[in-house]
Amino acid sequence: MNTQKIFDLNKLRCEVAMQQALQEWQPQPQTYGLDCPKCNSTQLVKMGRYNGKQKYLCNDCDRIFQERPRLKCECLIPGHQSNCQSCPQFQEFLALVKQKMDELRILSFQELQNLKSSLAETLD
Repeated sequence: MNTQKIFDLNKLRCEVAMQQALQEWQPQPQTYGLDCPKCNSTQLVKMGRYNGKQKYLCNDCDRIFQERPRLKCECLIPGHQSNCQSCPQFQEFLALVKQKMDELRILSFQELQNLKSSLAETLD
């Protein structure tokens, strides 16, 4: 198989995997940065300020940490906003696309084209 055919096969595989992942994707608007960086608990207590930043104590693991930047995710389509690259939900979506691509590796070019066509019909 020549390089162009390999490229076309991988491109088609990626397109089908993206369509499949978007069908399964369940957006969950969330605000990140309001949890413990060690255990992800939200059981936090304010512990005063240091250098102008709020300090917190985690009631679950006793970690003390400073206020972190907050990221609000309201994506309906992953990757369409400028801050998506640092969003935990986007990272989960990328992992789902990769999983789908791995599952599609056994299909031929024609099988992928047929699958892409059938997925496009269900999206319309």
